Amino acid sequence: MSGELTSGAGKRLRRKQKIKRHPWDWYVEERWVTHRLLDMIALESDVTYLDPCCGQMHIPETLTERGFNAYGTDLFARAAGHRLFMGEHDLLGDQRHLLEAGGGLSIIFNPPFSFQNGRLVRGLAEKCIRRALSIATHKVCALLPLKWLASEGRYCLFTDETPIGVWILCERPSMPPGNIIEQLGDNAYDHGKIDYMWVVWDKRRAPMTDFEGRPFAPTFWIPPRDKAPAEKQLRLAA
Repeated sequence: MSGELTSGAGKRLRRKQKIKRHPWDWYVEERWVTHRLLDMIALESDVTYLDPCCGQMHIPETLTERGFNAYGTDLFARAAGHRLFMGEHDLLGDQRHLLEAGGGLSIIFNPPFSFQNGRLVRGLAEKCIRRALSIATHKVCALLPLKWLASEGRYCLFTDETPIGVWILCERPSMPPGNIIEQLGDNAYDHGKIDYMWVVWDKRRAPMTDFEGRPFAPTFWIPPRDKAPAEKQLRLAA
């Protein structure tokens, strides 16, 4: 749910109709974004996966397509009735969710970036990540804008909790606000404008260190999807 309106169609529509930023930073990633992460890293098959900011359930659905046991919660019941939706829950609240006490747990999510209830909340994504790290027993994977890496706050976080790696999406994903996807129709996911990455932590692995013993996170690049099948279909249709 990172607060970036990355759909080209969404920007045009917002300029035309003065659509405001979503008050809860509800921005919906495409399923391929999670599939590409799963192509790059090895996940454990014997743990439960939770998306605590699940929105329309794209991440839990993608994980189950790959054979993993995955569920979602959210502040709002945006996927009420979905078989993988485990109810409304505040990740940053005081109450624990039952899934947090159920054994091995990894968290994969697209956290809100900086807005809640229409107000700026500085360090919101970092707060969500720190809470996820306090809950998870195995991995935490967070989908974030690439620019999020650079700040004093990141230095403190990465010193306290060093990721095992940063995976940069070389293909820019489109991430429209969830409340206007239906309105945008076929143009909802159209030409992303913001660079994104997956930042991955593993609670069971010590971070890599440099020649002076300082922890660091290696960087990897996730190749763009193969466009050949789509281009072939267009040639056949011409």
